[in-house]
Amino acid sequence: ALLRVGLLEMIKFCKLFFENVQESTFLESCGIADLITTCYSGRNRKCAQAFAQERCKARTSRDTYTHEPEKKCLELWSNLEKELLNGQKLQGTLTCEEVYMILKSRGLLDQFPLLKVIYEISFLGKDIKSIVDGINVYDTP
Repeated sequence: ALLRVGLLEMIKFCKLFFENVQESTFLESCGIADLITTCYSGRNRKCAQAFAQERCKARTSRDTYTHEPEKKCLELWSNLEKELLNGQKLQGTLTCEEVYMILKSRGLLDQFPLLKVIYEISFLGKDIKSIVDGINVYDTP
């Protein structure tokens, strides 16, 4: 469900901001194949998994990211990047921030519930379990 909704939001974003977007493009290697590869391997997945694990540990130790959650999230991303990537940089977090800001500035965030909740988890300290909020919207009639 997560991949499907992610793909739907990618298509919607591209159609909103670029002319002549063809849905068939997303079925090629630059679309669904790249999405699958990104979700199951690579530095963004590696760091996202570590981020989620650290956030879950913090939750069980009563550090619920209620005090300065933005600062704690940024510090965690920075530390994970240093520890896990041997000098490489994360690109997914930057992309998420940029896309979020574009959508927010145009009042379009509610049309992209998955991206919105991913940003809120990643940068505002929202509970990891809320990821389903970004998916469930697409399953209601």
